[in-house]
Amino acid sequence: MSHLPLALAWALTGGVIGAGLNYLSRWLARIEEIEFEQSRPETLLMPGLGALLFFLFALQLGLQPLLFIDSVYVAILVQVLAFDLKTRYILDLVMFPTWVIALALAFVTPWTPYATWPWPDWRTAPVAALIAGGVFLLLYLGGQFVFGTEAFGFGDVKLAVFIGMATGLSSLRMVHALLYGVFLGGFVAIILLITRIRGLREAVPYGPFLVIGTLIILFTQPP
Repeated sequence: MSHLPLALAWALTGGVIGAGLNYLSRWLARIEEIEFEQSRPETLLMPGLGALLFFLFALQLGLQPLLFIDSVYVAILVQVLAFDLKTRYILDLVMFPTWVIALALAFVTPWTPYATWPWPDWRTAPVAALIAGGVFLLLYLGGQFVFGTEAFGFGDVKLAVFIGMATGLSSLRMVHALLYGVFLGGFVAIILLITRIRGLREAVPYGPFLVIGTLIILFTQPP
């Protein structure tokens, strides 16, 4: 049976959720005292991305538990992407609750059987989160030491923890998600340096690229 009718309905759901994310982001930004004023075109980014990504995931997966789980991750990642592009900041009030959400979803994600290695379930989701967060913490500290500025922002460290929790160790999904993000960010940084749009000591926000890398893995590497 074609998944197209479901995908169209799910796209509408994603658009509505994206619109809600705009309001949620403005509210949380006020609490954290971050300026977040959107132009009219900018208000379309979260609904547009939500609709597009919900459509693609529903078209691929059909109606199954993984669709609901991935849709939660997509909504979180859409908020992070759009907010970071606008403000170059990742909200603590988004990241910390999503760690808990991702850990809870690890209990119900249709992972591989118990007897396989690594066990990509709730036992290894925290391990993946610690590895991802630890790597980006070292990158954050190393960037400060080498360049005297943040090569990676500390928000990227918190985002990496979420990515590790959401992707786990199955088929090295966490590793692939982070590598895709780092390579994409590095490629764009090189282009910006060559074109002199940015200087060597100007940090490039990696959050959006980490989000894109994670979305690619969620879409192409089901657990």
